[in-house]
Amino acid sequence: MASSKKGDPRYPQLAKEPLITSRQRGTPENRIWAKVIDWILLHLTFVSLDFFFPKISWVFLVIAWAWIDSLGRGQSPGKWLTGLHTIDVQRASLPRVYGGLVRNIPFILMSLGISSGSWLARGTLAVALLGIAVETYFIFILRSGIRVGDIMGNTRVFDYRDEHTQFIEQFLKKREGT
Repeated sequence: MASSKKGDPRYPQLAKEPLITSRQRGTPENRIWAKVIDWILLHLTFVSLDFFFPKISWVFLVIAWAWIDSLGRGQSPGKWLTGLHTIDVQRASLPRVYGGLVRNIPFILMSLGISSGSWLARGTLAVALLGIAVETYFIFILRSGIRVGDIMGNTRVFDYRDEHTQFIEQFLKKREGT
């Protein structure tokens, strides 16, 4: 399916999906694995940058978390691997950088808290872990799977099955059968 500058042509249709009964919403497990993959990639990049450019690395971390959901078809690397994508439901397009920043605040705080050894960083880490626990609770408990970050950022996460995810699923099914 061809991508335009604003993203996939299906975005207007997806933006109109009902919040609670949408059949195309991302599964909680896929959403969590996608976020874990993204966090590991960003944190490893941050640590590498921090070694060479300590002052720039903190700015990189915040910008990267704000921007990561706007990649490709609204797919961060973790979402691409798990077959998900994020859209801005208000504009029916790729998420805005501001929306990405708002929806990823707990993960930004966690990355910053882990990377610094001060008492302030430990307090930041505690707040981040509480926020992540609340986000995870909503993903698993609410039928819609929407989290606070999605509401604040006007975003939703949907399944996006394309050729690569179908290939991965077929590979895993064959492997399980053996």
